[in-house]
Amino acid sequence: MKFKSIITFLTLAAAYVGVQAQEMNPNPWFIQGQLGASYSSGDANFGKLIAPSGAISFGKYFSPVWGARFSISGWQGRVGSEITKKAHGFYYGAATVDGLMNLSQLIRKYPERLFDVNVIAGIGFNRAFSSSVSSFMGRLGLQGSFQMNDALDFNIEVTANGVSDRWNGRDDHSIDTYFNLGLGFTYKFRTGYKCVTCISKEYPEMLYTEEEVNEMINQQRAKTVEKIIQKTDTVVINSETASSTKVVRGIRSHVGFGLAKTNIEESQVLNILAIVDYMKQFPNAKATIMGYADNGTGSREINLRLAKQRAEAVANQLINKYGISKDRLTVSSMKDREQPFQTNDWNRVVIIIAN
Repeated sequence: MKFKSIITFLTLAAAYVGVQAQEMNPNPWFIQGQLGASYSSGDANFGKLIAPSGAISFGKYFSPVWGARFSISGWQGRVGSEITKKAHGFYYGAATVDGLMNLSQLIRKYPERLFDVNVIAGIGFNRAFSSSVSSFMGRLGLQGSFQMNDALDFNIEVTANGVSDRWNGRDDHSIDTYFNLGLGFTYKFRTGYKCVTCISKEYPEMLYTEEEVNEMINQQRAKTVEKIIQKTDTVVINSETASSTKVVRGIRSHVGFGLAKTNIEESQVLNILAIVDYMKQFPNAKATIMGYADNGTGSREINLRLAKQRAEAVANQLINKYGISKDRLTVSSMKDREQPFQTNDWNRVVIIIAN
């Protein structure tokens, strides 16, 4: 009967989370599942007190830093004999409400961070089934989360748990403790599966699919030359009509890169071709190539190296693949932590200005 009640509760909780998750939220509802090992402190060798453990949790982050979850955990505990130094197992279950603090986001807010460290603090109820002992419990721990994509994280969690005396079947007039180490995954509802090492789709000039490429081509064809004016340096006078016509000179393009990447993806070639076509149309034109890396990931030294390598990769392709003279190119990269865009991911970019 108790088992059926637990299943019913989990089903209702999952349904509730699913309904709430229909609203797009940058701090989504999530579900976590973990498997690992439990160590119960006691009078036996360390290895004899290790047993399997598992947990499933439902929760939500209400801001980039603060969140909460409801967690059901347990499986098997171990207790040692003070006299024989042998150990025997018992089954237990726990239900806790945990507060979550994303320590990484507290130090510096950056939602696209690949790795986050979370502090866990909770209270709840614990039941040791073999000895029929129930008690309140407290929990404190850390969780490291590696972002695999927008929807899925891989996590490793370590918690220390305190329960009342006799939880492990022994009356030693002290708080019983056990420690859990778990590995698992976190699924974040309604977030999609965009690869975190790919270029952000929020940036309209970074291309991904064939449909998007075709759409951009059509948009560029529909634009008049005047709409891409960057600089006007020549005026041609029509002597018959005494009217002036501006000859447009100048174009700007962007080449986006994946996280920690310096290779030029096929989806970005069209942006380079725009520069190639312009420079062939205007043989006297020159181009400035400026490389960047985002400040949200990596050290300053790594980012400066990435920015330089990205700019050189674009320049090399213009020279070696498309025959643009090296003398027509000025190649440089960010010197410190300068960023051309407010959105962090957009700064994994090389900006090319030709005129």
